Amino acid sequence: MRRLMVMWIFAVALSVGSLAWADSGKTVTQKYEVVCLKCMAHNAAMGKDGGHGAGHAACAMSCSMKGMDLGLMDEKGGLYVPVNDSFQSARDVIKDKAGQTVELTGTVINTKGIQYLQLADSDKDSDMKKKDDGDGDKD
Repeated sequence: MRRLMVMWIFAVALSVGSLAWADSGKTVTQKYEVVCLKCMAHNAAMGKDGGHGAGHAACAMSCSMKGMDLGLMDEKGGLYVPVNDSFQSARDVIKDKAGQTVELTGTVINTKGIQYLQLADSDKDSDMKKKDDGDGDKD
C-alpha cells in the first residue's frame, strides 16, 4: 500500500512538472502585466503577494523610469523575462507600459527554472497592444 502511494505521488508530481514546461518552445499570444521584478522579489521576500496589480501600477512605472528590471506576469502568476531575437533584454519594448496589461506574441523558453518570452518582433511596438479597459477611449 505504501509503495503504491509513493508511486502515485511520483506520477502526479511528474504530470504537474511536465505541465509547467509544456509551453517551452511554443509561440504564444497572451496577455501579461508588465511588472517590476525588484518589487515582485521584495514582496515575496516579505511573505507578501504584492508588487503587481492596479494598486501597484504607479510604483511599477516609477521603477521603470529608474531603469529597474521589468518582467511579464501572465494571468496565472507566472513570471517571464522578455528578450529579443538575440536574447538581449527587451526592456525598451515594454518600459512605457509598466503596471499595465499588454498582449504580446513570443516564444516561451524555459531554462533552469527561469521562463523567458522571446518576443516575436521586439524592434516594433506593433505586437504590443494595451488592453482595452472598456471605457471607449483606447488608452
